[in-house]
Amino acid sequence: MFDHLIHIHQQFKQRLIGIELQRFKNVVTKPGTFRYEIEAYNEYLLLTNSFALPIGTRIISDTNALEILTSQNGLEGLEEFSGLVAIELPANTQEYPNIEFIQIVKV
Repeated sequence: MFDHLIHIHQQFKQRLIGIELQRFKNVVTKPGTFRYEIEAYNEYLLLTNSFALPIGTRIISDTNALEILTSQNGLEGLEEFSGLVAIELPANTQEYPNIEFIQIVKV
């Protein structure tokens, strides 16, 4: 099984980035709202549940962009975002998921 926290600590150690704080951060989506913004300056948000997002969801930040496509929907892994993070659900969304991140605040 893929252990997210071990992977994160290994990657940040290799990049010589110190971790001051780690915690989980959830974005609760609601009917009628299709765009969400999170300020993640001096920190990283690592998406842990891309499989739960509707096809066509876009997450765009200062450092990364991701669109959930059919082929990506089943991937297990982490996508890293930093800066201003914008989350856009598709207009035809029927399900409103909780979007789960591991938040890493760097030293």
